[in-house]
Amino acid sequence: MKSMIGVLGGTFDPIHDGHLAMARFARAQLDLSKVLLIPAGFPWQRQPRASAEDRLHMAELAVAQQPFIEVDAREIRRHTPTYTLDTLEELRTVYGSDQPFCLILGSDAFLNLPTWKEWMRVLDLAHVAVLCRPGFDLPIEHFIPPLREAWNARQSSVSDIRNSLGGRMIRLEMPPMPISSTQIRHALAHSLPSLESLLPQPVLNYIETHHLYRPLS
Repeated sequence: MKSMIGVLGGTFDPIHDGHLAMARFARAQLDLSKVLLIPAGFPWQRQPRASAEDRLHMAELAVAQQPFIEVDAREIRRHTPTYTLDTLEELRTVYGSDQPFCLILGSDAFLNLPTWKEWMRVLDLAHVAVLCRPGFDLPIEHFIPPLREAWNARQSSVSDIRNSLGGRMIRLEMPPMPISSTQIRHALAHSLPSLESLLPQPVLNYIETHHLYRPLS
């Protein structure tokens, strides 16, 4: 079987060190051959502050010195609402039906999974790794019934995920990374210091050069 490829999507508005840490951690834990970082072009559940092209450029700058993390621009180039199902189907076409994929999700995104387009088909096309902060147990008792049933039926071990094509779920506890794009946008809008510790310097330079995330008038 081919080595598994990770898929980390998001608005990346802007991309920051926490996103890169997620990619590196998932790759190490699941022995991924690489992680595809896929900025959403036209996300239907939220409206990014930065343009699709700016978010793509920032992502490319962020991974320039990151081995095994590769930016995939297919959702930016699609020019239609962004759905993970469509992306996974395209990736299967490109990489072949025998290529295993693993979606890398934070716990909040995972809990929102049932709102995604044909989310059960998404689960059939890829594994799902839920990256949780230390001490955070997924509140299974509060899952809506379809998500709870899917979790109970598909929860697996690392070895099972490494040796199958898709359709399984795992919870991974990663080191704390108290960073969010919301926090960074707020800091940029209010000219707060110390952003160098939150996002790669080339990304910060790009934001400053292009005057992104200034206060809304």
